[in-house]
Amino acid sequence: MMKRRQFLGLAAALPVITTFGGWTLFNHAVSAPRFDNPLFLPGADGPFAVLAPDQPFTLVAEQGWLPVPGRAETPFLWYRTQVNGTEYQNPILLLRTGDDLDVTLDNQLDEGTIIHWHGLHVPGREDGHPIHTVDPGEQYEYRFQVTNRGGTYWYHTHAHHRTARQAHQGLASFLLVTDDDNDALNEALGLELGKTDLPLVLQDKRFDRLGHLVYQPNPMQGMMGYLGDEVLVNMTPSARHEVERRIHRLRLLNGSTARIYRLALRADGAAVPFQVIGTDAGLLESPWEVKEAFLSPGERLELLVDFAAFSGGDRVELHSLEFDPMAGGGMMRGGGMGGGMGGGMGRMMGGGMHDGDPLALLEFVVREGEAVTAEVPERLSRIDPIDVSNATERDILLDMAPMQWRINGETYDPDRVPIEVEANTQEVWTLRNADRSMPHPMHIHGFSFQVLSRSGGPGFVREQAVNDDGLTVADLGWKDTVLLWPGETVRIAIDFTHDYDGDQLYVFHCHNLEHEDNDMMVNVRVRA
Repeated sequence: MMKRRQFLGLAAALPVITTFGGWTLFNHAVSAPRFDNPLFLPGADGPFAVLAPDQPFTLVAEQGWLPVPGRAETPFLWYRTQVNGTEYQNPILLLRTGDDLDVTLDNQLDEGTIIHWHGLHVPGREDGHPIHTVDPGEQYEYRFQVTNRGGTYWYHTHAHHRTARQAHQGLASFLLVTDDDNDALNEALGLELGKTDLPLVLQDKRFDRLGHLVYQPNPMQGMMGYLGDEVLVNMTPSARHEVERRIHRLRLLNGSTARIYRLALRADGAAVPFQVIGTDAGLLESPWEVKEAFLSPGERLELLVDFAAFSGGDRVELHSLEFDPMAGGGMMRGGGMGGGMGGGMGRMMGGGMHDGDPLALLEFVVREGEAVTAEVPERLSRIDPIDVSNATERDILLDMAPMQWRINGETYDPDRVPIEVEANTQEVWTLRNADRSMPHPMHIHGFSFQVLSRSGGPGFVREQAVNDDGLTVADLGWKDTVLLWPGETVRIAIDFTHDYDGDQLYVFHCHNLEHEDNDMMVNVRVRA
């Protein structure tokens, strides 16, 4: 285990936090946020350092101590490893399409755990299915080839009924895959990981008076979702980052257990357009310029922001704009669980900041210096539509029984397999969220999908549509997680083609992790 003194260099670099002003129970405006803390970015070793593995290694799941700005060190769960004499905690894994990954999970926690490789196409045994949860002191070996296209993926705990707490307490990090398309983009724009190519994980947390992370949901929060009272970017509250006057790539991951973000950039109060170049499973075919985009738990979004358009000293802020999480239907509408305000759901989820509240996340400060300009390629990658001409149609309803979210009337039973599909076939799933419901980010293991259409959602979602099928920019490209609002219907196409031996068992679940732990999850068997 890493000793506390090994963090002194990191802790010394983290100044004292000044909290945001104006966060009150019913506040609907961000009041003069103060960005006091330098954004934490990965280094050559230590927490969240970049590791490009070229040999087998072991990830030890254990409790350590992590410094957070403005606080003493907090107990923190992480994956620790040592490679070639360098120690890492929650390393950002950097791989290339075609690489072999040979890693052993060593569980040194006092409870069971397992690693899920979120977004990767792997055999069922390698996926991190909750039935493979390993007990304390035991190990689990993963051996697979990375077949995914280049993109921003991640890995995190998937321990049965413990995922939300273990993830909230730290067991998660990025897994970045590169390929020829990403190489071409990096060369065209002069991007460099950790400098102008920034992995940014958004998480809301709660801390006690000692500065320690707290995860103690009450029964209502366990059903609705557990919200923090601070948002951290790369474990940095009130984060600030200096940028050169050139294009930057922002790899955004929603690592929160339940919070949804409505992302937008602001400079002097005015909207700053940005280009979306990638979603869950890699680059889009071409960039899309927008002014806002939703990001739900588990989803990723890759942006290009051109800071060359600003002068030295200018400040550009990343915000989450206000929205009503129950718009379009919802439990709080028309006689659900009482009351008539969509914001009631956020209050049931607890925390000083409710889901849909406006949030100031991160400030970019533009450095003085000459602007470096570059032309963004018109074509980023090739995406072939899934052939659905012979696809099997499947209807899936998301609804609620008393205190229990369900998928087609089912809750998780490890011995039941409600969804069975044939290998090397295509299916179209029509996902429908009940009117009296709440937002559900739905995630499938082992495969990616393409969103075909979106309909019936709230007006602020329909306003984000980028085509006649109702897709938002976050729906484009290859996906593994898709957000459904109350009363909304989303159709997705999945190609279950693979070359693995035998039947493969995966899960399909809500990535609101409290929902998952409350068994909003079903088994999916892909039959050989």
